[in-house]
Amino acid sequence: MNSGLCLGWLSHRRLSPRPHAFRYRIGLFYLDLDEQAWLMGLSRWLGRWRLAPLCWRETDYLPTLTRQGQSLAQAARLLVSQATGQMPDGPVRLLAQLRCWGLSFNPVSFYFCHDRDGHLAAILLEVRNTPWRQRFHYVLPTHGDQAKTFAMAKRFHVSPFMPLDMDYRLRFHLDPAQVRIHMENWQGGQKVFEADLALKRRPLDRKAVHGYILAFPWMSLRTVTAIYWQALCLFVKRMPIHDHTASRDDLALGHPCEDPDHVRSDPER
Repeated sequence: MNSGLCLGWLSHRRLSPRPHAFRYRIGLFYLDLDEQAWLMGLSRWLGRWRLAPLCWRETDYLPTLTRQGQSLAQAARLLVSQATGQMPDGPVRLLAQLRCWGLSFNPVSFYFCHDRDGHLAAILLEVRNTPWRQRFHYVLPTHGDQAKTFAMAKRFHVSPFMPLDMDYRLRFHLDPAQVRIHMENWQGGQKVFEADLALKRRPLDRKAVHGYILAFPWMSLRTVTAIYWQALCLFVKRMPIHDHTASRDDLALGHPCEDPDHVRSDPER
């Protein structure tokens, strides 16, 4: 099986205009979307019932397409095709949280789209904001390289404490043992924010599912609560508040960044 459980740490560090940082333990599922039937048989605590401790429903993701009858894998492929002109025809693997006790929220869901030979063809990012409950998609063509750095303009308003006029730098490292995703926000040639997701991959089985429920019993609620708590901290620190701005496009394409010095990931942070 290609699916797994990913456990580790999420850290954010704001550099400007005032410093602010936090670090949380996090657990995410890495799901091969061809293995859904197997996933549903792992535990009676993981089902399609909305109020289950863990609930798997394709329509929680890419809803503009999945709620119209498209499978989640095909929806991801279609969005990649719209952005790049090429349809990946291999496995699609999702890194995200599952619905938990009725609540579903992922600040960002990652879709790793492969070609028929199993090479990574593109990464699709489904980004959500709060409290506006909007979604936006970025597509990052990889051409089979699983450790790639990308640069792209920010096109979606995520936080009232961060303006839209910024650029992203992202680096992905994927291997059977770990997943590492590092993101930086740059404005006017200055790095103002960075986030790091460092996860260890573990086999996904019945014991792992039960352990996850015990370790992260309210993962979705915890995520939303943490977002609002950190927003309160930023408000108390008198961070500038930016008006909500509409996204620039419906779909944005990231480009490989040839300067690796733009993104440095510190594994000890």
